[in-house]
Amino acid sequence: MNIDECINNLLPQMRKDKEYFWNNPEKGFKEIKTSEYIIKRLKEMGYKDIKTNIAKTGIVAELQGNQNGECILFRADMDAVVMDENRRTKHTCGHDAHMTILLALAKLLIENKDKIKGSVKLLFQPAEEANGGAKAMIEEGVLENPVVDKVFGLHVWSEIDEGKIGIKEGAVMASTDPFNITVIGKGGHAAIPEKCVDPIYIASEITIALQGIIGRNINPNETAVVGITAINGGNTNNVIPDEVTLKGICRTYNNELRKNIINRIEEISRDIAKSMGGNVKIDHMIGYPAVVNSKKEVEEIIDISKSIVGEENIVTNYRTMCSEDFSYFLQEKPGAFIFIGNRGENLAPQHNENYIVSEKSILIGAQVMYEIAKKYLLTIN
Repeated sequence: MNIDECINNLLPQMRKDKEYFWNNPEKGFKEIKTSEYIIKRLKEMGYKDIKTNIAKTGIVAELQGNQNGECILFRADMDAVVMDENRRTKHTCGHDAHMTILLALAKLLIENKDKIKGSVKLLFQPAEEANGGAKAMIEEGVLENPVVDKVFGLHVWSEIDEGKIGIKEGAVMASTDPFNITVIGKGGHAAIPEKCVDPIYIASEITIALQGIIGRNINPNETAVVGITAINGGNTNNVIPDEVTLKGICRTYNNELRKNIINRIEEISRDIAKSMGGNVKIDHMIGYPAVVNSKKEVEEIIDISKSIVGEENIVTNYRTMCSEDFSYFLQEKPGAFIFIGNRGENLAPQHNENYIVSEKSILIGAQVMYEIAKKYLLTIN
């Protein structure tokens, strides 16, 4: 891999930054210490224009060049993963590395401030893990004043080998839409089921029928997942309960198709329940859209990446059913979301207790971001 000397020289500080984030994980919208640390580091570098408390804990640091040009936004997420029912948090998704990389880029940019054409926004975002901090920051105006032209983000990723870069045109991460279905029947004695409306029976029929959405309502050339992940109802052997709850999720790469799937879930569930004498209450928790990369920016990043890891280490056919709220930025502006490989013999998968990010992955991530900055912002080779 080819890493610039200026980035290698930042490695001692990157180690310190990552160690701090690793040792101080915080939940979404509660990244108080994390935010304070980032602000302190940015001020030490010389940043003056720092907007804080955006969407509670979010930060945007800006640099304005002396020449006209585009406004480029780089984003890192700040929150840690909630690991269990006790709300224990840990940086097992790599956000500690993302913040470390963006702080390294901040240092490189301010050292080259006089060479900036246009402007740059360095965005540190709260609450990527299921709470939609990206959407909240957009609603508070981070893409305005000055208006952002392009957006870029990255994710260290345990499904791609360490030393490789994943970058693909089009959809690279799926939408995610959790849903709850409450099946309402009429409880009673299990010995006289004809006097009851059995919600367990209805829920079973709904569970089976929803699996048919993929096989019978979706073009075979599309990719989607619809699944029931939890069924809860009843407490004893001789009582039919009044209600059963189903929990499930649907995912797809097509942001239009997701609307059709949601409609079919509702239609199938209501029709089955009604035909069996019951009713349903459906609660859709509309999640993140699919992450869709822009063609032009992807082509340019592929060329950039070749100079860092070599053409043989560029993965252009990878996408995942996992989700990411960077999708909201890409719905508004052209840009790209990049995977930095972090799979290796001694590297655990994402959200695993033992997940860590290698220094090699961090260096590659920092180099990618710096090369993008040089492409769009800096008048240097």
